Amino acid sequence: MKKTFITTLLVASSLVQSFGQISFGVKAGLNLSNVKNVGSTENKTRLGFNGGFLTKIDISKRFIVQPELLYSIKGNKFPPTAFNGGGTLSLNYISIPLLGGFRPNDNFTILFGPEFNFLTNANSKFDGSNHDVSKNFRKFDLAIALGATYSIKKNVGIELRYSYGFEDLADVILIDQSGNQIGKDRTGSNRVFQLGLFYKFSKR
Repeated sequence: MKKTFITTLLVASSLVQSFGQISFGVKAGLNLSNVKNVGSTENKTRLGFNGGFLTKIDISKRFIVQPELLYSIKGNKFPPTAFNGGGTLSLNYISIPLLGGFRPNDNFTILFGPEFNFLTNANSKFDGSNHDVSKNFRKFDLAIALGATYSIKKNVGIELRYSYGFEDLADVILIDQSGNQIGKDRTGSNRVFQLGLFYKFSKR
């Protein structure tokens, strides 16, 4: 995964040097997230936040490359169990989407590409207290992002995106019917809808 990430960064860097039309901007929005196959099947989506910086590189009139650097809060709500009264899981990431884009017209852009996520910490809140559960989750998560943007004005636009995570997120302990530990495994994946606004500053 590290080799893939480094290769993608080198490609993006070469594109920056090759094409002169570059826009910089900021973005912020909401995450509607869930974690599949971790804990209860009754887990529910939770609201989180994402925000950070973007760079838009014009390759041609219709095609762009858009690297981003974001702080993104993912996770889910979990129902009550025999051990707690239910609560919220927060997975906090530094996210680096490296997206390619196609513009059918000047206002609308379709985006697609990999998203590299680096876990800063994981927190579980239940029964009125917070618990650091970072050691139970992998430090790296790879996802594929698909979305679209629409420019409301020259420098302002809205965005809708879906992020599909591939990596097994959590370390789990396998037990038999008698409660004896019989092994370990990894499971879970992030699923996130994002809705937000962006503002582009200037072009070089």
